Amino acid sequence: MSAAAFEIVPYEPGRRGDFLALMREVYEGSGWSEEEFDWWFEQNPTGRFILNLADADGQTIGAAAQSYARLVLRGREADVTFTIHVMTGAAARGKGVFSALQLHNDEQAARSGARLALGFTNPMAGPIFVGKLGWDELCWLRLWARPKRPLRAIRHLRAHGQPAGGVRGSVEEFGPRHEEIYHRAAAGWADHVVKDAAYLNWRYRATPRRYASFSTARGFAVVGWGVFRGVSAGLVCELVGGDGVRLLNRCVRAVDADVVIAMPNRGEHGTYLAAGFVPTPSAIRFIGR
Repeated sequence: MSAAAFEIVPYEPGRRGDFLALMREVYEGSGWSEEEFDWWFEQNPTGRFILNLADADGQTIGAAAQSYARLVLRGREADVTFTIHVMTGAAARGKGVFSALQLHNDEQAARSGARLALGFTNPMAGPIFVGKLGWDELCWLRLWARPKRPLRAIRHLRAHGQPAGGVRGSVEEFGPRHEEIYHRAAAGWADHVVKDAAYLNWRYRATPRRYASFSTARGFAVVGWGVFRGVSAGLVCELVGGDGVRLLNRCVRAVDADVVIAMPNRGEHGTYLAAGFVPTPSAIRFIGR
């Protein structure tokens, strides 16, 4: 296959199965359900998404997706996109498919009025984004952790099995009270995603994935669960407003996990330390264009 042997085509509703089949191939059997696909793209409160496919010889060999969000950027709201997945099948790798798809998406996002394209990247994709496609490294987000069952985590790593776990509880409906808490807290924040009720309800309440939320008169938090580097892990997704230690402790109790991880924002380190979290050597690369 040469670089000219594939065609980039826009996603059409009848091709959801092609995208999901490619995802299962790339991620060795794991991937989204149809409900997750619809949630990410069709139900996003912005009403917009970017999804393009690469076809060759009647087969889907690549896909690139970006989701829109509202960002407070230098004190004013702006449209941005987040890169969700850029995937190429095994036979297509090294043929320029990844770069061509991402550049196509970036140009489409710019034409639509998006101020920034943002994303998290890994050691494999990072050199392509930053070294080849003109993206910038914005920062490294340090992971903090609070161990719950360290011995069980070690056993899972040694066994190379799929760790079990989950979240106990549910997600409350977000409304004006949560928006008021967010606006008070955000007055001291730098650039950030707009966390209004529409976004929060879509992100944590409408999703097929399981989360739990907790709130007080002064703040709210959201926690989820997943597998991180072979370990059953809770993830603190949101911590907004006051009563941070109390809310973090409720998050930790709500997850059946070996460790709970978080990415504290600037100014929150003392709160996380007081709740038993400590910084780890791991960090996630945040990039943008």
